[in-house]
Amino acid sequence: MAGSNPIKRLFDLYTSDLNYQEIERLIKREAGEVYEFFAKEIPKPDPAKSRFARGLIFIRSLFNAFILKLTPARRIFYLASILFFFAGYYGNKDAYLILAFIILNLLLAFELADKLSAKGELEVARKIQSDLIPKHASKIYNYEVASYYEPAREVGGDYFDFIEMPERTFIVVGDISGKGMAAALYMVRVQSIIHMLLQSLSGVKEIIIDLKKYFSKNLRKEYFLTLSMASIQKDGSINICRAGHMPAFWFKNSQNDFEIVSPTGIGIGLNDKGIFEKTLEEATIHPSSNDIIFLFTDGISEAMNQYFNLFGEDNIKRVIKNNSDKTASQIRTALLNAVTSFRGTASQNDDLTFVVIKAD
Repeated sequence: MAGSNPIKRLFDLYTSDLNYQEIERLIKREAGEVYEFFAKEIPKPDPAKSRFARGLIFIRSLFNAFILKLTPARRIFYLASILFFFAGYYGNKDAYLILAFIILNLLLAFELADKLSAKGELEVARKIQSDLIPKHASKIYNYEVASYYEPAREVGGDYFDFIEMPERTFIVVGDISGKGMAAALYMVRVQSIIHMLLQSLSGVKEIIIDLKKYFSKNLRKEYFLTLSMASIQKDGSINICRAGHMPAFWFKNSQNDFEIVSPTGIGIGLNDKGIFEKTLEEATIHPSSNDIIFLFTDGISEAMNQYFNLFGEDNIKRVIKNNSDKTASQIRTALLNAVTSFRGTASQNDDLTFVVIKAD
């Protein structure tokens, strides 16, 4: 009987969860990510050398980058398996080939256990970060509000917050350089500092200046933060301050056109040489009925398709303008559909965060 065929049962076992999307992701996404991971350790090619010599140097450098990522003990066992393989192959000794096979599979099992353990911890971190993302009301005074947040990896470095205070509501959108766990940890720190500052400060400019003072103390040199903070007052006016972040888009319904709200300011953590406080500006706007304010990180404007083309700010404006008669949540959906359609089969290359604010 076919059902009792051990080869078929083994084949069914190993291919039970296999699908085309999984293979496509392995080839198009994961292979590229693996190469990028090891490419950091590969020196730039010397143009004076021949193409063949550059190829050999590249292969050697890639192999060394891989080997050095293993722990010293696993590195020795891996090299031993290679020696056993060649000794068994050229010496026609099957025992050496079997030993090489066993060692490689043991190393694979150890690496897989490490990866699954780390993946489990990342999943917990993702749930914790998801809990920190605010669940805000769809209405703030006379504004409809809709937001979206999606990290590119298990955890992200975008910062996004809604903070309701007695006289005003704060909306914060920020981006910490890099992706992954390090950026996510910095994001949590930013959130805690801002919530602390709001106990004694109410102006967006003062809050950002003090945030820079506290956040920059232990910030590693390779990281920096860009951030926009908007304060919605009960009278409908909005105060906006930005520290090197993307400008806010203000769609004026009466003019059917955009105004770019871009008060000056530089990123937090950069070597500003004392000019941060001097250049930071605060802008106040008074949106009219059906006007739209759009706050975002570069994850939406720099979303890429398979040809490495960027979605761009013009497409953002086009989608908002074409859907300006709709609700804030419908505009959010239209933007997501546009980005997803544009991206096609390409993977998400950055955290995606934006807020749509529409005046009644």
